[in-house]
Amino acid sequence: MVFLHGMFGAPENWQAAMDVLSPAWEVHAPQLPIFHAPDHRDPIEFIVQSARDYIVRAGIEQAVLVGNSLGGHVAVRLALMEPARIAGLVLSGSSGLFERGLEKNVPRRPTREWLRRKIGEVFFDPTLITEAMVDEIATVVRDRRSALQLVRLAQSAKRDNLSALLPQVFQQTLLLWGENDQITPLTTAWQFYELLPHSELRTIPRSGHAPMMEQPKLFNAALAAFVGRWVGSGNVLPIPQRAEQEQSDAHPGQNREVAAEIREAAAA
Repeated sequence: MVFLHGMFGAPENWQAAMDVLSPAWEVHAPQLPIFHAPDHRDPIEFIVQSARDYIVRAGIEQAVLVGNSLGGHVAVRLALMEPARIAGLVLSGSSGLFERGLEKNVPRRPTREWLRRKIGEVFFDPTLITEAMVDEIATVVRDRRSALQLVRLAQSAKRDNLSALLPQVFQQTLLLWGENDQITPLTTAWQFYELLPHSELRTIPRSGHAPMMEQPKLFNAALAAFVGRWVGSGNVLPIPQRAEQEQSDAHPGQNREVAAEIREAAAA
């Protein structure tokens, strides 16, 4: 299993999930080169290629990708690039359709209070915001080079809209979403669900954009159930063959009762 963090995330965000899954799975959480894309490369393309290179170097023949925010975006791109190598997807608060970013309307010299408010949009529970977290974000936005890289990446992610490509993703996919996500709200989760042919949607209560950090027990239980159901310890997912039928007939595995619940919640 390969865990992919978001734009302001880090491999450590996945520690609780890796602790739970590591007895049965080989787990990886690479550091994505968020701020290191060369000026002549598209940032999304560069990060996706870097993640692919990591998987190849690690000798991973088949992997389930678990991605949060930008990491989910990267996971989808990898599934399209390496369909035989990527055996399944778990997307949480994924970008690729819609995302409210921290990079917009940033003051020239953001105060700690402003940064704390913006970070607060990520979490349902404000007590999770630490001084170290504020310090880390302050370092990024106050450094000209890092701030420019952040803007380039955010623009690249918005340009790389996945709506036309998601119907081509034939891996089994779990959409695991925080019910209180303000960055990629439930309406976005619903859009992913509608466009991904073999997807299921589960929501995590009292959780924002990073449910693996806010509600790790619920998140990890859903994650373990998904991989146990579709993979089973020590086995790999079969790679589905592309159907030759129309897209409207390509959703036999979806649970429409769940979809109705999510539609109702998203409209609330």
